[in-house]
Amino acid sequence: MRKWILAGLFLMAASLFAGCGKQETAAVKPVKLVKVQLIVPKTADAGTNIPLKAVVTQGKEKVDDADEVKFEIWKKNSDKNSSMLEAKHDQHGIYTAKTVIKEPGTYTVQVHVTARKMHVMPKTDLSVNLKNRAA
Repeated sequence: MRKWILAGLFLMAASLFAGCGKQETAAVKPVKLVKVQLIVPKTADAGTNIPLKAVVTQGKEKVDDADEVKFEIWKKNSDKNSSMLEAKHDQHGIYTAKTVIKEPGTYTVQVHVTARKMHVMPKTDLSVNLKNRAA
């Protein structure tokens, strides 16, 4: 009788552990990357308002809930003297700011976007010219 009880316990334990050994595979969706389109004029006149725009998307969705969007600007080859501008969320994933640059030269504009646990930092160049004055 003891043998039958031990055999029964062994079979129950074996079936219990066999069930724990199965692995379920859950469908994991790939995370879509946050993308940023940086829109800055190629040229601008010194001393005038320069519009800065960043369009933030994730897949086909416009990102209206970015944690942080800032524009950083520095004169080419002088990144130690950069300035940061806080962007304002307009609508439909569009974040904007304006700046005035008084000194002519070539500048780098870089947007820093932190959204949905990702950080994206595209940059572009901006040429600032002396303002043309009518004689």
